[in-house]
Amino acid sequence: MLPGAPLCYEEWLDFMFGRFERDGDDPWAMDWGFEASPSEIAGLFIYTMENCGRDLAKFSDAQVATGLNALLFGTLSNIPHNLMDDSVSEAQKLAILRSFQPLYADLLARRSPPVLGHCNESHGNPLEYITYMLWDVTALTEVRKSSPEQSEALYAVLKNVLSLPNEACIESALHGLAHVPSKEAKSIIDDWLDELPQVRPALLDYARSARTGMIL
Repeated sequence: MLPGAPLCYEEWLDFMFGRFERDGDDPWAMDWGFEASPSEIAGLFIYTMENCGRDLAKFSDAQVATGLNALLFGTLSNIPHNLMDDSVSEAQKLAILRSFQPLYADLLARRSPPVLGHCNESHGNPLEYITYMLWDVTALTEVRKSSPEQSEALYAVLKNVLSLPNEACIESALHGLAHVPSKEAKSIIDDWLDELPQVRPALLDYARSARTGMIL
């Protein structure tokens, strides 16, 4: 057991990331119902995201992508909906949103290729889809609507991601800002463009589209 880790954390990691490529390689045929309360699931989720660079290093890109699909998208599991349950505290929901920062900085920026999804670029890495489509598919953007503090937390994460060196992560943040259209989102994109970032013209064009909400 890692110091400070929630109870059953090792079991949780193996359940979420270790079974794929071991039990027939068909995640759709697996049971993704981890036995824990929504509040306990939230604690496990937060700790996983906060320590993903270290704790997911032993898993392959395919295993990580499959586990993140279950955690974020809700196509394999009900976990994203559990994270939005009324029994999950305001503090936990804020921590959930803030935990996307280490997910980007410590995992996706390091392991996802710097390809642009809207240009149909690919290196064949399963993390590409997770990175590009994160805010298009996850139900967790609904969490931000619960309070102004949660909206601020999400905007802060997406703003920080724009400073990462991986263009796939930058594109992902722009994608997310386009899906939460507001004065704040447009301001974040405008401030970033004003800094004259050293990125490809295609990404600058995507940013200009994202500020209007007109993106793929």
